[in-house]
Amino acid sequence: MDAFEFLETLPNATLERLYEDPWACQAVFQALPALAQQFVLRLLSCDAPVHQNVLQQWVQPLPSTGATAASNDSTSPRNSNALVTAKMPPQFDYALQKLVGLRVFVEVAKETFQPHPAFQKQLKYALSNLGGSPWEAGRLRLGKENESFSALDLERYARSRWDSVLHFMVGSTAVKEPPSSVVDILLRTKLMQQSEVDRRTYHITDTGYEFMLKDIHVQMWIFMLEYIKTLDNSGALRQEDILQFLFQISYCQTNEYYAVSDLTKTQQLLLGDFIDFGLLYRKRSSSDRFYTTSLAVNLIFGGSTGQKRSQMNLTSSFAGLRSARVDPRSAPAVDVGSELLIVVETNFKVYAYTNSTLHVAMLSVFVDIVARLPNLAIGFITRESLRSALIHGISAQQIYDFLMKHVHPKMRQNNPIIPENIADQIYLWERERNRVTFHEGVLFDGFNTQDDFERVVKYAKDLSVLTWADRIHFKLTISTAGIDRVKHFIQNNTSGPS
Repeated sequence: MDAFEFLETLPNATLERLYEDPWACQAVFQALPALAQQFVLRLLSCDAPVHQNVLQQWVQPLPSTGATAASNDSTSPRNSNALVTAKMPPQFDYALQKLVGLRVFVEVAKETFQPHPAFQKQLKYALSNLGGSPWEAGRLRLGKENESFSALDLERYARSRWDSVLHFMVGSTAVKEPPSSVVDILLRTKLMQQSEVDRRTYHITDTGYEFMLKDIHVQMWIFMLEYIKTLDNSGALRQEDILQFLFQISYCQTNEYYAVSDLTKTQQLLLGDFIDFGLLYRKRSSSDRFYTTSLAVNLIFGGSTGQKRSQMNLTSSFAGLRSARVDPRSAPAVDVGSELLIVVETNFKVYAYTNSTLHVAMLSVFVDIVARLPNLAIGFITRESLRSALIHGISAQQIYDFLMKHVHPKMRQNNPIIPENIADQIYLWERERNRVTFHEGVLFDGFNTQDDFERVVKYAKDLSVLTWADRIHFKLTISTAGIDRVKHFIQNNTSGPS
């Protein structure tokens, strides 16, 4: 679920308040399909409801087929009677679905729509007044700091903060444990779970390992989504306040500072958490400015649509107000040392070319690492190393997908890419573990007669607590949930076990 799919799940009152912010309206408009944007712009100055037939007149219908096809004149877009029965392209239904889902259009009657008043008002303002970045005026009032930060510095800072979370997930001790608020969110999202033996110990789940394979912007959005829900459910902050802050940040520039005093009280409360997550940077807690990172700027758009905010140009397209200076976000994100290239040999030996301790930690979840060089880790896939991953719920398919995702280019020339004996053995070890299912229970034996035994078996079956029965030796096992009731039944309805 990306940011805009999440908006569709929010109640009307929440969206009503969110649409009071022009930056949020601008972001929602940019996320709409092209046809939906056309509908919004054409009705931007219209306050009256519009029937669906009017919208259909702005769209070329699909070509008619068969002997009963109408003439060219009858299928003209200006012929509204013909358009009532004309088949619209799928883009039309999709555009309408998005407009209604995001409540940009309100259905006031059957197939009759009206632009949302607050959205309409704020989008008008955005198109005619917004330019540059939020909090621009306050930024210009601040003097320049003696120490400047490059885009690379901020990128490294953001990565180091987020990598500390990922390191913690795979059990690495290479970095400091993240704050308790971060750990709590990891548990809520089921990316990690507490050990049954020691509640102070955490380990990654299968969901968490799948999470590790995703793009960093998708990872951060999944995390932030739970953060938003947690604060809203606790009553600490409203969802729309957090979303408004995120939308505003998405129109900022990296390598630029902004005045803390320009933030609302709610946003100043969020500032500390956003710094912990690596979204924002502040030199000191008393500093009068903060910096945005590329992770924050591209959070809303970067992971959901595959298109960075920096690649979009709403204000330059409609108002021409965008700053002429070069936007640091237009450069590719710097991900120093993050490449991971894996070679798997038929003897189960694994070579991982990387200088990232995080990648080595991820690999060690199912690989027994035996040697570590500055840019190379060497290990073996063994039954025990794989079993350790399977115990924590990570599947053979996820392990195979991880190897395929990071396989060395030289191996892609092979057919199959991963040696067959390796792939087969990974799945066989998983089946070996899954072929036996364990159920806690109690063994009952020593029944005096077959009638007593059969009577207890029938009673246990009716309760769905019978896990095993041996009719030759008069033995059966009962699951933990039914022990007391079966004991009571035996005492009152049989001569009892010997």
